[in-house]
Amino acid sequence: MALARLGGNRRPENYTWPGFVDALATLLMVIIFVLLVFVLIQVNLAYRVAGQDATMNDMRAQIVNLGDLLNIERKANEDLSAELAGISSLLDDTTRERDNLVTQLASATATLNLRDDEIRQLAAIQAQTEESLDAARKTIAERVAALEAIELTLAQAEAKLMESEVEIAEASARNVSSLARISELETKNAASQAEVAQMTNAITALRLRIEELTGILAEKEAQAARDKIAIASLGKSLNNALASRVQELQRFRSEFFGRLSEILKGRDDVRIVGDRFVFQSEVLFAQGQADLGPEGQEQLGQLAIALNQIAAEIPEDINWVLQVEGHTDDIPVRAGRFADNWDLSTERALSVVRFLADAGLPSNRLAAAGYGEFQPLETASTDEARIRNRRIEMKLTQRITGN
Repeated sequence: MALARLGGNRRPENYTWPGFVDALATLLMVIIFVLLVFVLIQVNLAYRVAGQDATMNDMRAQIVNLGDLLNIERKANEDLSAELAGISSLLDDTTRERDNLVTQLASATATLNLRDDEIRQLAAIQAQTEESLDAARKTIAERVAALEAIELTLAQAEAKLMESEVEIAEASARNVSSLARISELETKNAASQAEVAQMTNAITALRLRIEELTGILAEKEAQAARDKIAIASLGKSLNNALASRVQELQRFRSEFFGRLSEILKGRDDVRIVGDRFVFQSEVLFAQGQADLGPEGQEQLGQLAIALNQIAAEIPEDINWVLQVEGHTDDIPVRAGRFADNWDLSTERALSVVRFLADAGLPSNRLAAAGYGEFQPLETASTDEARIRNRRIEMKLTQRITGN
């Protein structure tokens, strides 16, 4: 354009060519600007297409991950189904044990009711005897009152008799010739004597009745004393029988401790705490598991032999039971098939009970309970305290049924 303008200066007479050049230059600039815009649009479209491809790749990776998660969920569902079947079987076993316990409780309740009826009958007999004694005492009191009234009447009659005799004596002294008066007085005297004799007979009969009632009262009091002695003897017999059973069970418990102490002698991971044996969970189970390990099965196998020998020696009328209790530490269960520490401790106790039952111990003499972390031996938050709290406890005790 500058050249055109310079050329124009040399040839001022011609203005067409410079204008044409300016138009072409302007058109060229517009075309270049349009091409530049087109290139920018193409670059933007290419960037967007590349971003969409990356998004598609991410979505494909997410679909693959979702497929893996779906497979994991299916496997977990199968595990839950298997666990549900096991829980259903355990529920059936527990229901049967509960029915057995209900039957034993009904029998014990019936026996206790019979004994309560006997005690009530003895109490009723005692109450009747006391009522009879009260009635007899009341009758005797009435008879004594009547006797006192009769004695008073007799005294009055004797006083009248003496007055009559005095009058007779005075009349005889005053007028020996008053036979009619004397005869009248003698008649009155005879009537009074007859009345006195009648009253005397009544007093004699009343005394005999009082003696009879006194004998009946003594007999009733003796019967009441015998009934009290019988009631006291019955209570003493029951207490003696219960004490005898407790002492006998204590003897077998001592033998139980002695034999197990001999078997477990020299082991630091098995202790005696009070009246029970305490096994550290690591001896019987792997961490977080409820299935007995080989070492645990070996230890429980030795215990089962001793327990079977002791169980064979305990009389049938001693209602004993071996209580197996599971305990854990205070660290929550975060994964696996157990819901919480309660669930884990209960399953461990049940594993021990099932093993002992398979080893020959009567199932009705075994009981399992899980306490989770809620009955620790130590409350400190240290590894040593947690190790001591993870344990299985065994206790030979007596089931209370009322027999």
